[in-house]
Amino acid sequence: MDNILKGPSITKHQNPKKLMIMLHGYGDNATNFIQIANLIDQDDWRMKYIALNAPDTIQDYPMGYEWFQLYLNGTHISNASAKEDDVVKNKISKNIEKIYNSISLLLENSNLNMSDCFVMGFSQGGMMAFELGKILQKHLAGLAIISSRIISKEHEPNNAFLKTPIFISHGGRDAVLPISNYNESIEVLKNYNYNYENYLIEKDEHTMSQETITLFQNFIKKNI
Repeated sequence: MDNILKGPSITKHQNPKKLMIMLHGYGDNATNFIQIANLIDQDDWRMKYIALNAPDTIQDYPMGYEWFQLYLNGTHISNASAKEDDVVKNKISKNIEKIYNSISLLLENSNLNMSDCFVMGFSQGGMMAFELGKILQKHLAGLAIISSRIISKEHEPNNAFLKTPIFISHGGRDAVLPISNYNESIEVLKNYNYNYENYLIEKDEHTMSQETITLFQNFIKKNI
């Protein structure tokens, strides 16, 4: 079971018809992140929300989890050597496999298909959401990249991912992941002809505001 991730869930329905997987940001945890589901949910969606905990805690901060390290040997990954970069890529790949295994099991237990599943990620969780989409052989109901970025600038997108509707949003005042990350991500989505809708929320910082939630709700309504 080491390849299965756990986390809390929220639903109002005995037999949910849709599933949303929620991937938290760096330093957060699933127990905290699942609370956003209460702000997103609408009864007629018949949705079950599950937030997955990243597998690793942050050193000296046991309440915070990470999908991959931001610092290797004291160096931020943006300045990492090729060897350190390979370490990060390997960690991302292993954790993507764990996310995939977890979603597959959850769908099987709920008698649902991949096309019934939304995946949304915030910040580092958004990076993982996009990397997950790259390996899927069946399209999702939708995928959200919120206050985040696409870390793989060059790749060969599969047909399933090209069919998956993508929501991407960013705050114009985000100081954690500056707006340049958003602009670069849009270029990737455009260059590879992904099915996406994008929103720059000028007054937002590194957060999921009510405006973002409303836009995301509209995205869900179109694709549910």
